[in-house]
Amino acid sequence: MYTTNKRVWEHREDFKEYLRSLRALAIDMETATIFVAAFKNQIPAGALLLVSDMPMVPDGVKTDASDKVVTEQYVQTHLKIGVRSLQQLINNGETVKHLRF
Repeated sequence: MYTTNKRVWEHREDFKEYLRSLRALAIDMETATIFVAAFKNQIPAGALLLVSDMPMVPDGVKTDASDKVVTEQYVQTHLKIGVRSLQQLINNGETVKHLRF
């Protein structure tokens, strides 16, 4: 998994070649925003990702059918893991730090 904030990376052959050299199979853009904001505000951050497509693999591009399979098979478990993780943070006395922009 490679996290980036580069938009329309699919059309940049140099970047796709770089991803191939890293052997990246999937791209995440959404958590890049979270990580940048967390870094700027000195807030520890993490992400629990549910990968639903792997666009660097020829047959890995998401379709309606493949998205439905991922949703049916994995979303409930994924949400339970996320909720349990947050409960552990709360139980350890972690607090929310307000963001500065």
